[in-house]
Amino acid sequence: MKIIFFGSTDFSQPIAQKIHESYGLAGVVITKPKPKGRGLTVELPLVGKWANENNIMLFAPDNPNAPDFIKQLTDIAPDIFVLSAYGHILSGDLLKVPRVGGINIHPSLLPKYRGAAPIQRAIMAGEQKTGITIFFMDEKIDHGKIILQQEVPIGEKETYGSLSQRLAQLGGELAIQALRMIEKNEYQPIAQNENEASYAPKIKKEETFINWYEPSKKIFNLVRALNPCPGARTHFRQMELTILEVEPCDEKIDPGVLYIRNKELLVGSGDGALIIRLLKPANRRVMSGSDFINGYRIKNGEAFKR
Repeated sequence: MKIIFFGSTDFSQPIAQKIHESYGLAGVVITKPKPKGRGLTVELPLVGKWANENNIMLFAPDNPNAPDFIKQLTDIAPDIFVLSAYGHILSGDLLKVPRVGGINIHPSLLPKYRGAAPIQRAIMAGEQKTGITIFFMDEKIDHGKIILQQEVPIGEKETYGSLSQRLAQLGGELAIQALRMIEKNEYQPIAQNENEASYAPKIKKEETFINWYEPSKKIFNLVRALNPCPGARTHFRQMELTILEVEPCDEKIDPGVLYIRNKELLVGSGDGALIIRLLKPANRRVMSGSDFINGYRIKNGEAFKR
């Protein structure tokens, strides 16, 4: 089959590579990168660099639904689109281009956690399982009929980074399985149950700041969900800290207040306390809680603030 892949994140790259190894890709479409930093440099996402290294046609349109881009893809005459973490909704006109249509590889058990941040939102909610769903795309967000779905358990201390890697590997394997089922016409698409639908919107910056008045478990889940990026944040002595790893403990400390116990750095929460295992001061390296105590001469009674 002649396949065009749409994807723009680190999650997309292992899936694109897996499909390319089995079928070859006729093209890769990424979201147009934006200039960043003082020098306004433009850097391709990982999947874009990988496509260039493998001499695969790379497209970065301003708008994938624009008529001129649809014409460009029509001239390639693809059999199917495969999309994963692309960043745009494909229009009906664009989805009519491939002979078979388009499939999406989504990291949740649809219809739960439709949207841009399904992995982070599942961890934030304390879910014990998630999964991969492969479905035919329509013009609604994560709405089409399901071809394949597989559950994946979420580890008690698992982070967004480690879970995302596991799901991307599984997504690549299931994508191959789905493409073979479609080739042989051996599948029975199942409509999603709208009564069970939930949404996972993009993480807003204000959501990344820790409210130390929340229960320990909720803070623990937030830190896991935002590790390694963008990171859960707090303020201390006029600087911003990124909190990367915490662990609930049995102490009772006022929310945000710091306490040193046997060289461990503890911080109070709404219903107890957490041990700070790893953190990163702005423009500094990642360090342990004990290194932070020694390096910044932390005193009992100082506090983190939102």
